[in-house]
Amino acid sequence: METIELSGIIGLIAIACLAANFIVGFIIWKNIAIKLPYKLTFLGLHKLTGYSAAIAIVVHVVLIPLDPKSKFSWSDLLLPLWTEHQPYANTFGALALYLIAIVVISSYFKEKLKLKFWRSLHYISYFAAVPLIIHSVWTDPKLEDRPIDWFDAEKIFVLLCCFVIIGLTIYRFVVIKKRVASN
Repeated sequence: METIELSGIIGLIAIACLAANFIVGFIIWKNIAIKLPYKLTFLGLHKLTGYSAAIAIVVHVVLIPLDPKSKFSWSDLLLPLWTEHQPYANTFGALALYLIAIVVISSYFKEKLKLKFWRSLHYISYFAAVPLIIHSVWTDPKLEDRPIDWFDAEKIFVLLCCFVIIGLTIYRFVVIKKRVASN
């Protein structure tokens, strides 16, 4: 298996973890009563899926320059706008990475931050979903600049995860808007 393929698989794991994180976050927000096995809590599951996504994203990114076919340098990871392959799609990925990094780092320091400030930073995850989805759908996983194959199993999986994220985001903001309007 080529390194770029492994990076793509780990990217799929990352988006699955993010979709799961949105689902668990939604369950926490709606205060849905579901009994979990053992001593597992939804907050613990939310942290697990969030940190798993963050680790998978970092590994996904770090593997790319290790494959000579990618023609990515380490500096391209920070600003991929001038890369040889898919510069726009990868720039969206970098933007999503930066926004998700803010959410993860702020969550790590949650106890040291004021709740209102931390919650504002946590809402960035919804905005990070936009460039993440664009990157996930638009990117050719083999970096061969092929057009999007809408019937590829990996792309369908990505789309399903994206629909979960989009659906929960829309629902959340519609409900918040209704709550504000009714008060």
